[in-house]
Amino acid sequence: MKLRILAAALTASLALMACSGSDDFVNEYESLNGQETSGGSTYLELNIREDHRFTIATEEQVRDLLDKGNGAIYFGFPECPWCRNAVPVIDEAAEAVNLDEILYLNVMEMRDQKSRDADGEIVTDKEGTDFYYYLLEQLGDLAPAYTSLEDPNERRILVPLVAVVVGGNVVDTHLSTVDSQEDPHTPLTDEQHTELLDIYKQMFSRIPGCGEYACE
Repeated sequence: MKLRILAAALTASLALMACSGSDDFVNEYESLNGQETSGGSTYLELNIREDHRFTIATEEQVRDLLDKGNGAIYFGFPECPWCRNAVPVIDEAAEAVNLDEILYLNVMEMRDQKSRDADGEIVTDKEGTDFYYYLLEQLGDLAPAYTSLEDPNERRILVPLVAVVVGGNVVDTHLSTVDSQEDPHTPLTDEQHTELLDIYKQMFSRIPGCGEYACE
């Protein structure tokens, strides 16, 4: 009897931890609903469903995935207006192809910051974390270009970035939303939503076991 009670308590504890992690993601994004940005715009309102597929990832989880796993990673942060457009569509696409989990990394503080000095040389104004440089290495040529530096050899994790991992290798990425969206503070049109949804669904379908007719 004691063992059964202990097992039940452990199960309840694990469930509570899972819900807590899920709620943290929701709170991170929904806490900005209706607030004003530094530029005077209003953050897009998000109502993330309770059974969403996002998991706030630890460094260990991401390293395990990039070692030999299959799955998807969403790089972003809630202050990014493009991310706020992408999040519900990423979640919808994952559900459509039976992808149980999307690892989420808030990269806002871990990234480096670079610029060009008076002589035109690239200088590092702020170093990134070791984990950030590891992520850049794993993304390789699929990492976005550091556009402000105008040097194709310089890479940066711009957001929203979604990466698909198969056998520990990044095989596909998608940056931003769709080309036709010009103002990220305005919600996607129905046509833009469908276009972005199809992009994510095609990407996620590359993950073994995922697809519209696959079993979870």
